[in-house]
Amino acid sequence: MEANANGYDLKNFQPLNLENFGDHEQDFTMWEGYVDWRNRAAIKGCHGGAVAASFVLVVEILENLAYLANASNLVLYLSKFMNFSPSASANIVTNFMGTSFFLALLGGFLSDFFSTYYIYIISATIEFMVRYLSL
Repeated sequence: MEANANGYDLKNFQPLNLENFGDHEQDFTMWEGYVDWRNRAAIKGCHGGAVAASFVLVVEILENLAYLANASNLVLYLSKFMNFSPSASANIVTNFMGTSFFLALLGGFLSDFFSTYYIYIISATIEFMVRYLSL
């Protein structure tokens, strides 16, 4: 019998009776304090784990690979087409990389600070103004 995260039998769409599983009952224990995306109790064998973490890891590796490939191409572009010296072009690229890493932290802090309250107030004001002006 195959079960999904809701605790339902996938073939017959019947609620699962965990007493029939015997030794496998520990596979369907609930995580205390954790819920899935539909706000239902999370089941230990069905949510998260190494598979979900591997997707995040692969995306992060590919993002860094693309960023570093563009940075190395930028050094070649600055030295060949913009006629900078190799040391100056490498210096420009390292300054760019350091600035982009710093601004990512600053942007994350500012977006967390302002998006909690001010964005909702601004978007609600714009929505009500548009509704009022369209009448």
